[in-house]
Amino acid sequence: MSNLERFIERFSGLQRAYGTTTITGLRDDGKNQVNSFVQRGEPTVDLWEKHLGGEEPSLGIIPITDDNTCRWGCIDIDDFTINLKSVNAKLQERKFPLILCRSKSGGAHLFLFTKEYIPAALMRLRLTEMAASLGYASHEVFPKQTQILTERGDTGNFLNLPYFGGDKTTRYSLDEEGNVNTLEQFLKLADSKELTEKEASDFKVVGETIPALKEGPPCLQYLISQGFPQGTRNNGLFNLGIYTKLLDSDNWESLLEEYNREYLSPPLGSSEVLTILKQLRTKDYHYKCNDQPIAAHCNSGVCKTRKFGISPLTAMPSFGSLTKQNSNPPVWFLDVENNRLEMSTEDLQNQTRFQRVCMETIDKMPPKMSERAWQGVIQNLLDNVTIIEVPQDASVEGQFQDLLESFCTDRAQAQTKEEILLGKPFTENNQTFFRLSDLEAYLQRHNFRYFSRPKITARLRDLGADHSGQNIKGRFVNLWSVPSFNTQTDPFNLPDFSGGDTI
Repeated sequence: MSNLERFIERFSGLQRAYGTTTITGLRDDGKNQVNSFVQRGEPTVDLWEKHLGGEEPSLGIIPITDDNTCRWGCIDIDDFTINLKSVNAKLQERKFPLILCRSKSGGAHLFLFTKEYIPAALMRLRLTEMAASLGYASHEVFPKQTQILTERGDTGNFLNLPYFGGDKTTRYSLDEEGNVNTLEQFLKLADSKELTEKEASDFKVVGETIPALKEGPPCLQYLISQGFPQGTRNNGLFNLGIYTKLLDSDNWESLLEEYNREYLSPPLGSSEVLTILKQLRTKDYHYKCNDQPIAAHCNSGVCKTRKFGISPLTAMPSFGSLTKQNSNPPVWFLDVENNRLEMSTEDLQNQTRFQRVCMETIDKMPPKMSERAWQGVIQNLLDNVTIIEVPQDASVEGQFQDLLESFCTDRAQAQTKEEILLGKPFTENNQTFFRLSDLEAYLQRHNFRYFSRPKITARLRDLGADHSGQNIKGRFVNLWSVPSFNTQTDPFNLPDFSGGDTI
């Protein structure tokens, strides 16, 4: 195969959408300012060729497929000040099967490749563990979701590919010694690093296998195996103290002093230890998950399963990426605890409505935070939102029109106007009559919940509907009518199998 063919195969992903990115300048913080969009349609060979040829916009691929599997994933270290060779050395030291590529912004993309398509959940699990071990837990992992809502028009998130411009690229990879790879060298390295599904499943990350703190937060496991960085030892010992109180409420103080001697290098002095002990005696603290050094090594999904980890009842859910389907009204897709949730704008604005969606979808009710904190969370998601432009037939309005047509044509039709009372639409003189409540019930059965009743009636009027009151069997009934839809009357042309072989 040619390098182009090998590159396409190596980064294969979703086939019905892709991403495009054009660099438009520099931001105040020194990062590239870009225009990025999700485009519906297959990423053609021409697009791949233009990417390797350095012709903008560069190509982005969505790693997760419609069956929620993938052949590659990535830790996206979005820090253009990072020392790439230092990160690469970390990978070799830990023997992680990752390949480092410089990103378009000067950060690092750490790619994991597999021989076959594996569950996206497994890919995310391994990459999340590796990111936590490396100290990059706060950075994004691709695929960003373990599932995509294909039938709702969801696409997932794309990642900009390396080797934009081929061998003349600034988005190059490094070999194990830290040297820059050509495209062909990168492809050979990827072949040598790829894992089978079993190898990916069996892979153990440094820190996960050590017996100490087995039922405690994985962040503390990583840190005691690697050492607490200079300047973080006090906070590190404080969090170890929270763990020892949960582990052994009677002997936690002596146990903490033992941990200080065993896991901190050099150990804290007696006065510093005493100060921490006095603090911990006053009340029961929660782990300081947002403070260093444990924030850099956070793996909240695993931590919530540990006996002495963070409590799933008090911890806020972990949020992933936010995607906006640019319809009217917009449809939002948000990753919550590795579950893909479909939401309205009101669901994101209102915490009570957000809780309801979580309860109905993932059987969890996250705790409420202050309104100010909630607004901060949502604004942070909006700052990094992915926009999906949709054609008319894929928009919410298009979905409504399709469902209205199927309601009027695809179900059992009333033979008389009286049968409208049975919930059936009735067609007469090129008009189809129905009760609004029956249409609403039909929409709900098909999981269409974007329009309130006023919005439904407004959309019906836009489509030429009329409203009238009529007497049916002595009852006054409010009816809506729309111009009747064309139905297929001619039979399909089927092949003639008579006299031929049968299967």
